[in-house]
Amino acid sequence: MVSITCPKCKKRMSVFDVVCFHCGFIMTDEERDRQLKELEKQEREASLKGSSAPERALKHPRAHKIEKRINTISLGLFKIGWTEMVVPFIIFLLIIILVLIMFM
Repeated sequence: MVSITCPKCKKRMSVFDVVCFHCGFIMTDEERDRQLKELEKQEREASLKGSSAPERALKHPRAHKIEKRINTISLGLFKIGWTEMVVPFIIFLLIIILVLIMFM
């Protein structure tokens, strides 16, 4: 949820609020639009400067040991994580075991 600052008391308030709950300032549509444009401008400037640390962590995640091993075995063709390969394989093995137990 996007929040803006009250021009009177400088506390945070929702974009959808018409009245500041802290000081009672009535937010006009013009003031709200001005602040939203200012926030968009700040976000654009921040994105041009570079990404923050959490964004960089999402862009370059560390690979798990098993994932590295699977990628070396599969030559990186699958481009999926190790959980997407291991979990279905384990479920498949459990189904086979249950079928074998049922027919014994």
